[in-house]
Amino acid sequence: MSDSSEPWLDAVLQANARFRERIRPEGLPVQRAPGTVAVITCMDPRVNLEAIGIPQFAADGGGNSAIRVIRTIGGMADTRSLVIGMFLAGVREFAVLMHTDCGCCLAYSRVGTIMENMEKRLDPDRLRAFRDTVGEPFRENLRTWLKAFEDPRDAVQQEVADIRALPFMPRDVAVHGLVYELSSGRVEVVVNGYEHASEA
Repeated sequence: MSDSSEPWLDAVLQANARFRERIRPEGLPVQRAPGTVAVITCMDPRVNLEAIGIPQFAADGGGNSAIRVIRTIGGMADTRSLVIGMFLAGVREFAVLMHTDCGCCLAYSRVGTIMENMEKRLDPDRLRAFRDTVGEPFRENLRTWLKAFEDPRDAVQQEVADIRALPFMPRDVAVHGLVYELSSGRVEVVVNGYEHASEA
């Protein structure tokens, strides 16, 4: 990780040089591994995917997981990833993995801070264009636009329902809703996607 005196890009390139010295290039996973499952989870680095059986890469750079991982703020689905995942990569099952103490919860309670920082960092024309995109009342609409939420359990139920309602979702695709508890590593099943797959 970079400190404030070193540009982050320099730290990235130095880390890559150390990585390339350590790994065995012939052991890198360069072939696409067939797989039919994917996890949609938060970009928060505290979410440890080993908790759901996705191993870390080995020290020599090798890896053997066939589980696709889609990381977004709050663990919200990206429709492009869903379409390509299902209709090109062959994914037939998704797990939406949200977590406690999510930034989307913080965004919900501190939407005023987001608005204040936008006013400080955006020039007036850009801010006005963004406000026009989001619409009025801006504070409430910004929460909706951000998909900010108060409770990850409620949010994961809603996200699963929204995914299943997409017009391109095959009815036989299972979509699970899970919540990862940061303080214990426990994963709670909020929505069992097998109970809803193939429903008319």
